[in-house]
Amino acid sequence: SDPYRVVYGYKHVIQDFSDHPAITGEWRGERLPDSMCASAGLGPGCISTAAGRYQIIRPTWLAAKDALGLTDFSPESQDRAALYLIEKRGALDDVQEGRVSDAVAKVRREWASLPGAGWGQGERPLASLIAAYTTAGGTLA
Repeated sequence: SDPYRVVYGYKHVIQDFSDHPAITGEWRGERLPDSMCASAGLGPGCISTAAGRYQIIRPTWLAAKDALGLTDFSPESQDRAALYLIEKRGALDDVQEGRVSDAVAKVRREWASLPGAGWGQGERPLASLIAAYTTAGGTLA
């Protein structure tokens, strides 16, 4: 499946790239288990609007869209938003220079699946992230 069309929980495939699916109304989000809501400091019945390749939630998308002047939720816009979030957390140089564990430590609160994120969701092991980075052609520092 196209990672740019994925939503949290995989129960919907994004059809309309004119904006984030929680803004277009195409998808309203997925209810999270109460334990995940509590880990995020939210009450029971909270909703995740994580969507697209980088699982960006609606409020984060709106901030990135505004900062970058993005006009849609296309793959290019999703990529630009992810780079913006990485740079905003001070980790872009770490990524470019192969300091993957340093980069992950800086951005882990942005993405719940990163090791040490602490959001109560399934976290990926650092070794698998490093393997994906090197498989994609990245060189470690």
